[in-house]
Amino acid sequence: MEENLARYICSILQDNQQNSEVLVQDVQYIRAQVKIVKCTVNDILVDISFNQTAGLSALCFLEKVDQLIGKDHLFKRSIVLIKAWCYYESRILGAHHGLISTYALETMILYIINVFHSSLSAVFCLAGCIYIIDYSSSQYFDNEF
Repeated sequence: MEENLARYICSILQDNQQNSEVLVQDVQYIRAQVKIVKCTVNDILVDISFNQTAGLSALCFLEKVDQLIGKDHLFKRSIVLIKAWCYYESRILGAHHGLISTYALETMILYIINVFHSSLSAVFCLAGCIYIIDYSSSQYFDNEF
């Protein structure tokens, strides 16, 4: 059933690639344990997974954390800023390429905010996350397997 739904969504997206309102490109159906339809919508990468409640639970958790922290959505703004830096500048974001996952990065950001909540600002959060990523990567390569 999931496979049929994924194929149906994929066909709808492929048929609507010429829609002038929304530009849909590079529609792909990934047949894996978790069925995924990947595409680009107006130059934004989009993944649609099927029957995955864990992702929704994580989203609800992160939303509650952002509400609890407050400070003009510092948590969400930090995630967007640090994800952009990790993806475009340091090239370390992308679990499908064996790099750090988005959820792992969000967990690191939450750790920094939890440890240093009393002296929290957006600049400090960014610097702290960069430090954690740098430290973690050096530890990973220093250890022998």
